[in-house]
Amino acid sequence: MAYNKVMPNSIQRRHHQNEFLQSQTPKHNSIFKDIRTVLFILKATGLLPIYEEVSSYEVGPPTKQNIFYSFFIRGVIQALSIFNLYNLVMPGSAQLFYSYSDTDNVNKWIEFLLCMLAHSATVFICARNAKSFIKIINEILKVDEDVLDKFGVTLENKCGFSLKFIFGICICQWYLIVLRVTAAKDPLTVKSYIFFAFYAVQNGMSTIFIVFAASLLKIVKIRFAHLNFVLKGYTYTQQRKLLRRLARRSGNIFTVDNFTEDSLFTYRMHNKLLRIYRSINDCCSLILVAYMGYAFYTITTTTYNLFVQITTRYISLNVLQTCFAWLIMHTSVLALLSKSCGQATDEANETCQVLARVYGKSKDHQNIVDKFLTKSIKQEVQFTAYGFFIIDNSTLFKIFSAVTTYLVILIQFKQLEDSKMEEDSSA
Repeated sequence: MAYNKVMPNSIQRRHHQNEFLQSQTPKHNSIFKDIRTVLFILKATGLLPIYEEVSSYEVGPPTKQNIFYSFFIRGVIQALSIFNLYNLVMPGSAQLFYSYSDTDNVNKWIEFLLCMLAHSATVFICARNAKSFIKIINEILKVDEDVLDKFGVTLENKCGFSLKFIFGICICQWYLIVLRVTAAKDPLTVKSYIFFAFYAVQNGMSTIFIVFAASLLKIVKIRFAHLNFVLKGYTYTQQRKLLRRLARRSGNIFTVDNFTEDSLFTYRMHNKLLRIYRSINDCCSLILVAYMGYAFYTITTTTYNLFVQITTRYISLNVLQTCFAWLIMHTSVLALLSKSCGQATDEANETCQVLARVYGKSKDHQNIVDKFLTKSIKQEVQFTAYGFFIIDNSTLFKIFSAVTTYLVILIQFKQLEDSKMEEDSSA
């Protein structure tokens, strides 16, 4: 259904000159400008299809050559994953670990395995949902086009953080490789170098995809916020301010003439954005479960290693640097994901609160609001990790609460191992 293209009046034009306004006649859509780097990396590594840009507001399916490339690169990646798994279970894998006890080695072995699982799950699920990602991008572009036609504004995405995170992730992975190589007591074999290099790639690609998911949620959040901004212009407080301003200029009584048209448009856009929001959740939920499980375990074991280093007599600077690098990378990415999910969810739910404050003298206006509020009560808006738990601003706190509990268990195992070694030495 085509939307009514009603030209905004002078009051509305003043309202829309805000933080969302970028330019009146964009040469290209800003979604490609803000996340071009992360899209290029994911397409080059086979996680996203190499789509064709049909226009500023539409992308098309990949060509046969690009489809073949994506299949080829995924096959190479999965073959290297199997190679790393083979190295991990072989007897010569002892040089892959730099820890000082059996408990530490077991924890590191599980961490390696979870990283492979998270990366393989990301590759498989991205390949299965390739068409869905193209559909999500096209739906976002369609929303941008409709907003431009309706209000004459181009929405900014404000996803510049993605490039900073990608740069930080790459620096951390290279630094961790150097630390791991220098920590090896015996000369490393070629297989070990390949293992460390591809292990860094697996970590980097899984983490960069989480940055991409956070960027998509940020984009959706900005569009929810713009619709809420439009509706806030019709709330009781804003209408009273405008009424007093107009009363000083003339004796005319201000009425909300364009509320019906704007409200119908924003309702349609809100429903579209909800579908996009849920599509992102459906495409990423299993990946989030795998990555957050891996990140949780890595943060726990890293914190444990940091505790052991602090409480021991001989502190290894190499291990300390490794611990801090892992903690900074995973904590910052989880914080970004939690913040993006929380902001998008809050903006989606705020629409009902804004509408509840809408000022309207006409009964028809109130009927429109009541119908939307009644429908919204039945729509539960939340971003979940495959339904296991909700991801929002409190997720990071919950993760560290669980880390503290598991850390106590690891410390107890460490104490039991130390006491057993003391008994054996005294005997």
